[in-house]
Amino acid sequence: MASKKVEFSPAIPIPLVFDVQKRIQELHDYLDPKHPWHHPEQNVNIEALIKLYEEKKIDGIQEVWVMEGKVVTKEEADNRPRSVWVWREGLRYQYAQKHAYGHGPFGPNFHELRMFLRLMPHRGGDGTVHGIIAMNDTGSDMLSLFYSDLQHLGNIQGYDNWQGATGILCANGTINQYPTIVVEVQLVRDDNTPWSDWFPELAIVQPDSPGLPRLSGYGIRNALYLGTGPGNHSLAVASTKGGLASLL
Repeated sequence: MASKKVEFSPAIPIPLVFDVQKRIQELHDYLDPKHPWHHPEQNVNIEALIKLYEEKKIDGIQEVWVMEGKVVTKEEADNRPRSVWVWREGLRYQYAQKHAYGHGPFGPNFHELRMFLRLMPHRGGDGTVHGIIAMNDTGSDMLSLFYSDLQHLGNIQGYDNWQGATGILCANGTINQYPTIVVEVQLVRDDNTPWSDWFPELAIVQPDSPGLPRLSGYGIRNALYLGTGPGNHSLAVASTKGGLASLL
């Protein structure tokens, strides 16, 4: 008897329908000087995004970078001149928002990452370093920061690597809007001595809230090898594949 073909249900059985008109209204709101996330330097980029949505040239899900009112590549955005602002548009994800992955107050089944955080020096950061702990979360592609973290980063007012406000799709299917910022992080040992290089990380900034953890982002997974073994006793992190294998 022929075996029956197994049909797999997708991770998201009911696909998200992105609300373009709602996003256009949000962008209009960001142009208001009274909006808490208003940056006048971004007005030309916001206006360009509204036009792109109206002309059906972007869908709100795929990433796009707009600089000085024009669509550019990520490489052009990353290498732009000082004091030139860029807006990154496109949906981001924190699917595992309701789960933590770190040792510490969350128990032995979870993993935490200790890291130094700073604003990029070539984008206006003054070198101030802030230590944070984040839950290792493969379901998140953006680092989570809190408003309280900004108080420990030095000259935040002169920083030009804010990249607009983006929608975050959460595990419960809701989309929350948060301002985004590109920072640099460096992993540290338990004694706070650094062992990785500094590398860029795209982050959201959200209000401090009881029980809400910081989640790690894609930048760490793009720069380092991470893994766990049976029992989930420790999170192995290495700069090479061979180094990771030797830890497991």
